[in-house]
Amino acid sequence: MRAFLVWLVPAAAAFAAWWIFLGTDSDDQYTVGQVAGLVVVLLVIGVACGWLARTMDLLPLVVSAVVGISAACWTSWSDSEDGLFVIGWLMVTAGAVIGATVVIVGSWAVRRRIDVKGRPAA
Repeated sequence: MRAFLVWLVPAAAAFAAWWIFLGTDSDDQYTVGQVAGLVVVLLVIGVACGWLARTMDLLPLVVSAVVGISAACWTSWSDSEDGLFVIGWLMVTAGAVIGATVVIVGSWAVRRRIDVKGRPAA
């Protein structure tokens, strides 16, 4: 069950965050507030995933978070008639890979370091 949740929850959360902030905009002219809100929510999702992760969960968490944001972006932009949305989609996906890796692995490492320091000496 845990493996299923590790693959599903970050993808669903990232997809939902995109749709809440950017997917409801009919003309795809996003404001700074919309994008900033999305970034803050994605950071919270990433930190939560990294904080709760076990070592073997890191790769699935990163992959599923990237898939969620990438799928939402594709779904939102794919109705563009000029086909240039693919360039934007690639840029968002590349940024999501880098961002998700840094945030999830970084918060996992911080939590792990805190756990090691907090243990009594044997």
